[in-house]
Amino acid sequence: MTTELTPKTEDPRINAQREKYLVWMVLLVTAVTYLGTIRFGFVYDDSPVIVNNPLLKAWRYVPQYFVSSLWKQMDPSVPANYYRPIYLLVMRIGYALFATRPLGWHLLAIVMHLLVTWLTYILVRKMGGQFITAWLTAVIFGVHPIHHEVVAWAASVSESLFATLFLLTFMAYLRSLQGPKAFWMTLSCALYGLALLTKETAALLPVLVFSYAWIGYSPAENESRAGYADRFRKAFTPTVFFFPIALLYLFVRNKALSGLGHAVAPVSPVTWFLTLPSILLFYVKHWVFPIGLSEFYDLFYQPRLNTAHVLLPAMILIALGAAVWVLRNRLGGKAVGFAAAWILIPLVPALATFVFTPDSLVHDRYFYVPSIGAAFLTALLIESVSKSHRSVFGQPMHVVLTGMALSFLLGSLTGYAVSFWRSDYALFTRAHQIAPLNTVAINDLAIEMFNIHAMEGAQKLLETGYRNNPTDIHFPLNLGRLYYSKGDYQKAETYMLQAKNLAPELADPYVFLGQIQLRQHRVKEAQESLRLAVNLNPYSAQNHTIYGIVLASNGDCADADQQFEASLALEPGDALTQVQMSRCRAALSPSTLPATKPGQL
Repeated sequence: MTTELTPKTEDPRINAQREKYLVWMVLLVTAVTYLGTIRFGFVYDDSPVIVNNPLLKAWRYVPQYFVSSLWKQMDPSVPANYYRPIYLLVMRIGYALFATRPLGWHLLAIVMHLLVTWLTYILVRKMGGQFITAWLTAVIFGVHPIHHEVVAWAASVSESLFATLFLLTFMAYLRSLQGPKAFWMTLSCALYGLALLTKETAALLPVLVFSYAWIGYSPAENESRAGYADRFRKAFTPTVFFFPIALLYLFVRNKALSGLGHAVAPVSPVTWFLTLPSILLFYVKHWVFPIGLSEFYDLFYQPRLNTAHVLLPAMILIALGAAVWVLRNRLGGKAVGFAAAWILIPLVPALATFVFTPDSLVHDRYFYVPSIGAAFLTALLIESVSKSHRSVFGQPMHVVLTGMALSFLLGSLTGYAVSFWRSDYALFTRAHQIAPLNTVAINDLAIEMFNIHAMEGAQKLLETGYRNNPTDIHFPLNLGRLYYSKGDYQKAETYMLQAKNLAPELADPYVFLGQIQLRQHRVKEAQESLRLAVNLNPYSAQNHTIYGIVLASNGDCADADQQFEASLALEPGDALTQVQMSRCRAALSPSTLPATKPGQL
């Protein structure tokens, strides 16, 4: 069976109404697959990103989204790599609608995934694919378990938001090929700007446009040197329209982040190259065999050439590439080219591992947009297996039956994968089970055990992690917290000082040091530690409140009142802060109180 992405005459039995019915069925199956997530609460980074993010709680912070990093409220003193103001703006709208009610956020995640699934269908149709190819691609994409993070984790809606804008940008470019060119290219460039401001991965869209034009080129004469020149010119010309947008974005990004990017864990080019086969094979394996999925995995840098993690993955990848190349004529040369482009080009940013911590080199969510190409290629393979003279809903029976079987199988695996996102304890227990060496999984599971008062288990995890990773700040930080809760302030302080020395730019060690010192009645030292914490992270309402309490306990109610004001500006209506402010103001004479506006607390 030859499947070229060129306009074809559809089976006359398939009319517009039937086509619409089948597309709605695809979306319904996708929605049902993820419907159980609406019962979930907030997990993992949902707390700092949504629940306790002061920058989402008032419209006055919106201008800051465009001049600062994504995680400004968490670690403002740490060099940042993520500039995503449109994502923050959408999250602000979400907070205005849902506040801290998880149901609304999970419904938003499902709706966004459905939108991307629908756009995936339209994309294949607009590239000239048959209806069979389009709906099969969409259903495989929609229910595949590799998307468990994107749909089950509220804060990860950034992936589906970006995918929506990325697809719309590309489809506007496709529409410009039919006319009116000026309008559609202007719209495509505008959407490209929004996509860039949602996620930096969009920077590679011009490469995808070039690839599409190059693969789809149909020369009027035999291939020659002149023919290749014309092919390059026609492929390169549309990309020029996107360059000014990209340059403007890079300028703004550089200003906001004080640089285009900052290395988190610098590695040599050789180490990066040797690790690349393991990373690429990871995504292939999780697409083909989507079992054992988790938020974290034990995939680490490979500093030396070895068989298990370098040579064997490389040979498997080469064999797979060769198999696709051999089958390209049967599947359709252009179709395979388009699918490969949609897999490889959006995946490139996920291979720039210098911006990731060593224990986060891979995540399933990084394959969200590339999986559009993977679903496309899978659909082509299914269509090519055999020809069927029987039909169901106007479609070849073997395709429909295979699609139904895949939907059931993948949907079942997806239901299992997303079930671990129901709570932090379930999520991190699973993560530690799948990735027992991953330091983030160890720390986060220890924190959850700490929260349910399983102190011995938490201590064992942290001490083991500390022995194996003495330079990871999270282990001494969390051991300090654990010993603080036990009342062993001497040990707690020892660990906190280690954490402070490992990351002097972070506020958390100073916050806990201040509390430890306060427990030991070292009020002046506690005051200084908390002053540093507030200076390092002025966006933490809790830090301002704790600092204010310490100032008040030292008799400095005027400065304490300023800290309480700052806290309430970030977290309006916080009961503890209001009580502390009232006590502090009661101790002040009217002449020393700061001026307040009518109605201000």
